[in-house]
Amino acid sequence: MVRFIFANLVPANATSHYTNTLATIKKMNDKELIRSINDKIVSIYETEKLIPLRGENDSYELNGKQILMWFNEITRHCWCNFNSHFNYDKNIDDLLFTSDEIVYFTAHLYFYKPYINTPIKDAYYTGTTMIYPVFGNLEGKRYEMYIGVVFEKIYNYWDRIGDLIASYFPKKFKGNVYFSQTVKALENDYKGNFDYDWLLNFVNNEFSEFNKERINIVHYISKSTEQKWEQLGHITDYAKTKFLNDKRLSFPDYFKNMNELTKVGFEKTVNLLEEINKRENYNCDKK
Repeated sequence: MVRFIFANLVPANATSHYTNTLATIKKMNDKELIRSINDKIVSIYETEKLIPLRGENDSYELNGKQILMWFNEITRHCWCNFNSHFNYDKNIDDLLFTSDEIVYFTAHLYFYKPYINTPIKDAYYTGTTMIYPVFGNLEGKRYEMYIGVVFEKIYNYWDRIGDLIASYFPKKFKGNVYFSQTVKALENDYKGNFDYDWLLNFVNNEFSEFNKERINIVHYISKSTEQKWEQLGHITDYAKTKFLNDKRLSFPDYFKNMNELTKVGFEKTVNLLEEINKRENYNCDKK
């Protein structure tokens, strides 16, 4: 009985925010609403310093390097060596777009975060016991939807990085290509290279932990359902509730950090490809 009650109660004041919002929305047409939401997201980019791979204000610069020119200068040697076997233009376009998706959906998490219900915010005393309930609201539901989305977008980004690295060894990597497996497969030949070592360390640590959570979400249970039932098992336990609550609220900052790592990873990857050009003698200028 307890778990049914606390899973479905909604605070009495939950509709006041929506009433005011709806009144404003009714005064807008669809395009105005789209622009208004986008302006809010852009303001979150600025506040939280969410910068995609294409750079701040579409500068296309990363640590002083012009991304498109640099990427083309490095990859063209492999492209001509293997007779146009891989579309590098599409690869960089997809990396840029996926990076945009990562910051866009992460910004939505920051957007919703201040308004979501939490068991600590909604705690109450029964006369004998403190209860830390699971009250659902719209903001919390949207927040948890975007958690799953950002996990997928970050994975997609690294998947494209895996494709890019594998393209330099078309005879070695055939069929389905996975980022972590591709990086590990080069260990015997490239361990000791500074940029490769960074990628391998990332695969074995941050990416490995990230991918465990992603696999759980995609194949087994959503973050929303997982968090709900974990909390319902600890509705009188403050310490456990705080731990679960802190974890739930940590995702925007976690994804912001992962976004920074995507940019570092891009730079390390292109540096590694330049080294591979030298070792494998990929050089269009000599053809």
